[in-house]
Amino acid sequence: KSKSQTMRVRWNHFKLLLFWLTVLAVLAFEAEARKRVRIGLHKNPEPIEENIKNELKTLSIKHNLNVDDTKAKTKTDTKVPGSKVATLENLYNTEYYTTLGFGNPPQDLKVLIDTGSANLWVLSSKCPDSVAPCANRIKYNSSASTTYRAINTAFNIAYGSNSEEGPIALSGFQSQDTVNFAGYSIKNQIFAEITNAPETAFLKSQLDGILGLGFASIAINSITPPFYNLMAQGLVNRSVFSIYLNRNGTNAINGGELILGGSDSGLYSGCLTYVPVSSAGYWQFTMTSANLNGFQFCENCEAILDVGTSLIVVPEQVLDTINQILGVLNPTASNGVFLVDCSSIGDLPDIVFTVARRKFPLKSSDYVLRYGNTCVSGFTSMNGNSLLILGEIFLGAYYTTYDIVYKLIGLAPAIH
Repeated sequence: KSKSQTMRVRWNHFKLLLFWLTVLAVLAFEAEARKRVRIGLHKNPEPIEENIKNELKTLSIKHNLNVDDTKAKTKTDTKVPGSKVATLENLYNTEYYTTLGFGNPPQDLKVLIDTGSANLWVLSSKCPDSVAPCANRIKYNSSASTTYRAINTAFNIAYGSNSEEGPIALSGFQSQDTVNFAGYSIKNQIFAEITNAPETAFLKSQLDGILGLGFASIAINSITPPFYNLMAQGLVNRSVFSIYLNRNGTNAINGGELILGGSDSGLYSGCLTYVPVSSAGYWQFTMTSANLNGFQFCENCEAILDVGTSLIVVPEQVLDTINQILGVLNPTASNGVFLVDCSSIGDLPDIVFTVARRKFPLKSSDYVLRYGNTCVSGFTSMNGNSLLILGEIFLGAYYTTYDIVYKLIGLAPAIH
């Protein structure tokens, strides 16, 4: 009996222990959830034909590459990731943006989220309407904020281009203010106010600025990026943010989610595959291989996740072979749009990326974009680029997490 009583006591203690472990786990989860905030992303459509060159120039800023206007390039879009244009009857490009509040009282500005850069900048009220990109825009007005502090250090971003227009640049100055980010108030955030921009910049965009989510090492003027300040000010417990791009949304407020301080397992299937960052600047990693119908064009090559572009950018020597495999209808197109026979999409092969021994395939319906009766290939190249740049075509299919401290990238199939 004594032994039996002892066993019952131990069993009761064990059940009590399990109960309290469960309670503590729930409390810990709730505490963590309070530190993990979702931001809804919005999708902004703009005409594909008019903006191929502009997108390539934007890429050239971040990756210090040249744009060759004489070689055909491809402008791409993700597959309906949260847009009013659900049927894709027109030709659309995508941008994913969120709203930040600047100053006190907060001034709401739409900023493009970009994992391929690390600075926060917005258009300034000091940029006159005579500068085309600043005309009829919402702009940050420092005089309307009680928490503004002047810095006035010059800020410049150079755009490398060998086009007829030559180099283009954004310029302005640095300021400091409180920035509202998903309900968090980041105090003393330094950002840039843009006062001058080329005539052709942002003409088809609704954005008021860019939020860089890259590593601090690539920040211009060594400015601390907002997510770093979120961590430093104790607003998030974990050094992780994650991105989910909604491919099946039907309106502009349903573009996806940027989650600060963690991830959401309800938005992806299976387990995350982790790969270390190979060069902490961009979110760059070593890809094991990439294969399209037996054509292997990557063997332990370097790749970058870039939510700031809708393209998949491959090395120049690779693009011609990809176009042959896809049977593009206009391989010598000068307008940068490679067309695919819409009736053949179902017959095109998967492209398979291998990362950390796990395969990440894209179906032809992922990498060929359909705009009404027009079907466009989702691959391009740029002069001097030897990297794979995986834009929104890839990121629309795969949920991604980004750990700044441990320098890890996580990938898993997104649930749509």
